[in-house]
Amino acid sequence: MITRLTLLDFMAHARTVFDLAPGLNVLTGPNNTGKSAVVEALRCLARNPPPKHVIRHGATEARVTAETDDGTTVTWVRRPKYALYELTRPGAAAPEVFAKFGRTPPEAVLAVLGLGPVPIEGGDEVDVHIGNQREPVFLLNQPGSVLAGFFAASTEAAHLIGMQNRLTDRTKKAKAEKKRLEGRMAGLLAELDKLAPLPDLELRLGAATDLEAALAAGDRQAAGLAAVLAAGHGLRGRVAGLGRSRDALAALALPPELAPTAALAGAVSRQAALAVRLDRTVGRRQALASLTDPPALADTARLSSQSDGLARLRTDEARAAGRARALGPLAPPPALADLAGPADLARRLDEARRAAKRLAGRDRTLDKLAAPPETAPVAPLAALAGRLEAGRAAGHALARRNRTLAGLAPPPVPADVQPLAATLAALAEARQAVAAAEAAAAGSAASLAALAGRIEARLAELPACPLCGGELSAADFLGPGHRHATPGPGAGKTP
Repeated sequence: MITRLTLLDFMAHARTVFDLAPGLNVLTGPNNTGKSAVVEALRCLARNPPPKHVIRHGATEARVTAETDDGTTVTWVRRPKYALYELTRPGAAAPEVFAKFGRTPPEAVLAVLGLGPVPIEGGDEVDVHIGNQREPVFLLNQPGSVLAGFFAASTEAAHLIGMQNRLTDRTKKAKAEKKRLEGRMAGLLAELDKLAPLPDLELRLGAATDLEAALAAGDRQAAGLAAVLAAGHGLRGRVAGLGRSRDALAALALPPELAPTAALAGAVSRQAALAVRLDRTVGRRQALASLTDPPALADTARLSSQSDGLARLRTDEARAAGRARALGPLAPPPALADLAGPADLARRLDEARRAAKRLAGRDRTLDKLAAPPETAPVAPLAALAGRLEAGRAAGHALARRNRTLAGLAPPPVPADVQPLAATLAALAEARQAVAAAEAAAAGSAASLAALAGRIEARLAELPACPLCGGELSAADFLGPGHRHATPGPGAGKTP
């Protein structure tokens, strides 16, 4: 049952909403107020008539919406060129839109509204829901056959006849559809017959694929065989060269057995250590030989008393300075004697004492050392040992190669390159050691140059030798050595 009817831009109604009550609803009002438009709106909603004069002047479309008691909404939309329906069921987020359905409304819309005409026997239809105000009372203007058909439609026979007619229509449609499908099936079978050679083509394609894979494998094998042949050719040349080397070495006698070199290596290392110690000792003795005996030390008791006296004099001087500031109007005290000479003499005496102790300790240490043994030159022996070891290794390697090559079938197996790899590794390590030694030597040279610079700077600061008072130069100090001047008669005495 329709509970609400809404007209939007329909004829004279811009927007009108009718809330219908259960039972009978009556519209009353003056003429030309839109009462007939409501009936026409229901007719458009249920029959979808072709005229488009229902669109209100100035609007682009007219809409008639009916809402049923179960919440379903049906909207008929009339536009200048076509009409459509919008069906919104309860709970649906968006309406179903029906367009291009012809003159008769969709079955889903008719089922919801229930306002369609009643068909009667003979193909006629009678509208029992919506009347026309320009027609007389219902059915009075219809012929007797329509009246008889309408009243017969309310009986069971009329329903049976209608069902039979619909069954006949469906049977005709089913036969036509069957005939169409049979024609379609015949066309598909003809197309399938054209595809009959496909299995044979698939088998031939598989065989061609296998043949292509076999050809690719053959190409790879041929490339590998060519590489093997090239390697065999190179190995044959190498075998010929090794044979010539073997023939050349056949006349040579085997190298003598090498004695154990561990003891010799220990002796060589000890000798090298002794040589280093000997060089250091000789250098020290040479450095100490050029030194003269230290001068005799003066009595330090008198110097100590003089130092104490100087300290007391400094204290008295400070006190006197304070008194002088306090006694400004008084005349200044007499000038004090210069005390720098005794302090400098005490410092020089202390340094000379420490130098004498160091020299005495070095002499005692050098006297305890024994003379180093005489050492034979080991360079020829080391060279001979290296050559013997290399010859023995080469002989063993050649013997192993001959034994390996004698039992091999062509193509021969490449010779073992492990000794060469070991030699290359040893050569790389030797190069690294040489580079490290060169870097260390460069660092030592830089350190020596820096030390020489500092020594020159320090000697430039000293006016004379602190021991002898003579002239001190960097060339003498770093070269043959500084020669101390002979102290005069008054050396070592307190001025």
